[in-house]
Amino acid sequence: MDILYYLIILYIFLIIVIVFSLIFLLFAFQTIITIIKTKVPFARTPDENINKMLAELKRQNIPPGSRLYDLGCGNGRVLFEAEKHGYKSVGYELSLYQYLRGLIKKKLNRSKVKIIRKDFMRQDISDADVIFTFLVGGVMSRVGEKLKNNLKKGTIVISYGFTIAGWKPDKVLETKPSLTYIYRI
Repeated sequence: MDILYYLIILYIFLIIVIVFSLIFLLFAFQTIITIIKTKVPFARTPDENINKMLAELKRQNIPPGSRLYDLGCGNGRVLFEAEKHGYKSVGYELSLYQYLRGLIKKKLNRSKVKIIRKDFMRQDISDADVIFTFLVGGVMSRVGEKLKNNLKKGTIVISYGFTIAGWKPDKVLETKPSLTYIYRI
């Protein structure tokens, strides 16, 4: 009887390990595919830079209730902070792992942010008052074209770390380790 009990416990433990390993491999594989497809790895925006960006929105007279989009929002950190400042926050994220982390955080915080698992390049974002991006230089020219063609006059575009090819920033924020570029359509 004792051996049977320990064998059952061992089998249950092995099943749990196998299931979690398969889930981990699924997320890892999906993340690698997303990085290859988008050419954009996940990178965390430092908290102090998010705070500087939100302070700049106040200086630019962007009122609470304005719509802020985060293109490639990861787990939604920018969205949740913007919501605390009264902005209607919407984010697009393709990575399943980051998307699910954002949804869990949304649920735990009882947040009203929207996190959408779709390619923002194929979405209508013309109602944006503010756009935030932290993407890599190689895709910024495509992103710049979309924004130029789809955004209304007066929309603020904030690009952390990378300039938008062919655009002249209205302001450059001293953030570390990278600069933050502020544009107005």
